[in-house]
Amino acid sequence: MTKKELAALAGYTYRRLYDIDKTLPEDKKLFVPAGTGGKCDAATFVQRWVDYRVSEDGGTDKDLDKVRAEHERIKTRKTELEVAKMEGTVVPIDQVKAEWAKIAHTAMQAMMVLPGKLAPRLIEMENAEAIGGIIEQEVRAALVALSEAGEEIAAQVKEDAPESEDEDE
Repeated sequence: MTKKELAALAGYTYRRLYDIDKTLPEDKKLFVPAGTGGKCDAATFVQRWVDYRVSEDGGTDKDLDKVRAEHERIKTRKTELEVAKMEGTVVPIDQVKAEWAKIAHTAMQAMMVLPGKLAPRLIEMENAEAIGGIIEQEVRAALVALSEAGEEIAAQVKEDAPESEDEDE
């Protein structure tokens, strides 16, 4: 298996397991090469991962109260996130990505139009100051348009978000 597959199997990121692996002595390393292509021996990984986890916990099993307390903390955190989402203080990452994509697209369109818009006006000009002024004016106009598009998107997001109880008071 690849190192990333082994990390997924252990429920950790590859980077975290890499950091753990660096600190271990050679005979306890988690990633043991198994042939070519960067593959690692899964059986050895699992054995050494279990040994590492047991030694990390001090070799004792968690008692039921600790497990229940940890479970309750996780449930509480989940509930807090759900409430925050309902209040509109947390936004799904897909929605954020979509809004940023719209903004980036608008910015790209505004910048791509500039050469065609400026070329006819600047072709005969020789005064660098005048050329710079015209370019600055058009770039500012494009940025203002982008800013207005961003404000429209923000207003739309605000309309789509559920109202919180604080706004009603």
